[in-house]
Amino acid sequence: MTLKNKRILITRPNEQADSLCKLISNHGGVSVRFPTIKIQPIVRTDKLIKRFDEISKYDFIIFISRNAAKITIDHFIDNIDVFIDTQIIAIGPGTAEELATRGLTDIICPGSQTDSKALLDLKEMQSNKIANKQILIIRGTGGRELLADSLETRGANINYVEVYKRCLPEYGKHEIGNAWYKKKPDVVVVTSNEILNNLINLLSDDKKKLFSTPLVTMSERIAERARKEGFTSKIGVAREQNDNGVLAGLLELVED
Repeated sequence: MTLKNKRILITRPNEQADSLCKLISNHGGVSVRFPTIKIQPIVRTDKLIKRFDEISKYDFIIFISRNAAKITIDHFIDNIDVFIDTQIIAIGPGTAEELATRGLTDIICPGSQTDSKALLDLKEMQSNKIANKQILIIRGTGGRELLADSLETRGANINYVEVYKRCLPEYGKHEIGNAWYKKKPDVVVVTSNEILNNLINLLSDDKKKLFSTPLVTMSERIAERARKEGFTSKIGVAREQNDNGVLAGLLELVED
């Protein structure tokens, strides 16, 4: 199976797109990069620095994304030894890889699935393991509350620290025209609702074409949101919430 020279619009942040773009190229497709989210580290305030100074008091630390892992270690941690007595949990293998490349070991992650439900299914996250334990969730601003609410229900004490924010990139008409009109993508990949919202915002002058362009999403939740927003095209959903899952969704969509 190949992508038959189909042009695939990649809307995730550039720093997260390399692996998927390589997979697309290896399978005969053409990647068109058009990030609709820009990741910015949070300013190092005294309050934030104090939170990281106290990090050793936690029994578990959960990194909710690649960005959370990368930005925490690169911007807020001077010595990874602060994690030595804490169990590190990654939301998925990509996040675990980011942590491992920065020297952390003994990282637990759910496997191929990258979502809160899979993390909550881990044996280490069950009530008998986390009751009265201190858990810190490291994430970006505006994250969903499902994970924290579920862990609190199981008896854990939860705190957050937010280390990055997502912004809408600024594009000129020429940049939008080059990615959308000149390169004429055959398929769009969308991996979050926020990316979807920003894409619709950026291409608001051409919603008719956008809504008729086939879409591959990371989850059925995103696919349903796209339909509610007005997409009438065929929408594929990744079998697994990772790059290989997105690729499989693209191949199935093209074959159909």
